[in-house]
Amino acid sequence: MAGVGNAGVISDMDVRVFLRDADPDANLLLDDYEFTAEELRSAMNLIVDKWNETVPTVGSYQVESFPWRYHMLIGTCANLLRMAGYRYQRNDLPYQIGGGVVNDQSKAQSYHATADRLAAEFDAWMRLKKSSIQADIGWGTV
Repeated sequence: MAGVGNAGVISDMDVRVFLRDADPDANLLLDDYEFTAEELRSAMNLIVDKWNETVPTVGSYQVESFPWRYHMLIGTCANLLRMAGYRYQRNDLPYQIGGGVVNDQSKAQSYHATADRLAAEFDAWMRLKKSSIQADIGWGTV
């Protein structure tokens, strides 16, 4: 297909570097990766499913064949941050210790806001890309 970007699956490390999750020691509160390999795979599958299920249908892909690495990364990160936002929202419970209040799970709003921005970027690109592909099909240039 003409105009396709760098073909090849994004890696877990691509996602981790983008989200600053590549070094477990740098996650001061977690001391581990924030996202599991299973969550990364699920987020990638969901973004490809979104492409495949959004009209117009102008190509169906698997994670391994999705040809737009940058947008796969953006959509995957949006899904991961949304997942984490739900987790933080579910676990948001301030508690008192030693005369102070701790609320280390109060991150849902910022995670959801960032997820919304990334998802909006992916969705806008997807609409334009699908329209472009559809026009190419209509003109017989694909």
